[in-house]
Amino acid sequence: MLRINEIYAGYGEIEIIHGISLNVEQGEIVSIVGPNGSGKSTLLKSIFSLVDIMGGEINYLGSDLTATATDQMIKKGLSFVPQTDNIFPTLTVEENLELGAYVSTKKLSDRFDLIYNLFPPLIEKRKKKAGTLSGGQRQMVAFGRALVMEPKLLLLDEPTAGLAPMFIDLILEKVEEINKTGVSILMVEQNAKKALAMSDRGYVLAAGEKKYEDSGRGLLENKEVAQLFLGG
Repeated sequence: MLRINEIYAGYGEIEIIHGISLNVEQGEIVSIVGPNGSGKSTLLKSIFSLVDIMGGEINYLGSDLTATATDQMIKKGLSFVPQTDNIFPTLTVEENLELGAYVSTKKLSDRFDLIYNLFPPLIEKRKKKAGTLSGGQRQMVAFGRALVMEPKLLLLDEPTAGLAPMFIDLILEKVEEINKTGVSILMVEQNAKKALAMSDRGYVLAAGEKKYEDSGRGLLENKEVAQLFLGG
């Protein structure tokens, strides 16, 4: 489904990602873990044309998307939920969802119903400004905005970052629920053990390079990975 071949990416002349290759197959949850500053978020942004790509290729469903504009990627079935600034706090929940579909010409009511069914706490908050919601509910809004366009592949950057403990497991459960609807997931996540436990496969990055790749369970059972990156 998604093939990344020897990607080099960064900001201006500063290269952050050094020749990383990875893939996501249809229906998979794939997690990217590693220490802070390892290039995980930059890798996701490179897929979505949000940073400078200096080399390599991004192939999605057989098409080269390396130089494709972000709005075109959305039309092709990719969506991205960034770690920060992922909602419009002064707009209502419903307005946020509507903005998520700004390139769509389809009727949205059925799609909104699906999102409210997936995130029931948003039903009574639909007319409230998104900035007044709890951290977990704001993340639900961000997920909803990304899902309005019916993506085939959802990119998630640290979906549980900054959330209260009670919301961490809930959000990860929602990731699994979204995946069961047929949406493939590529996720960067700070809760590495929980992420790998729910993932078909995983990658470990360090210093902008891929250090390990295996099934989620395989990485959890790898003693070296556990000691170096998972806290033992």
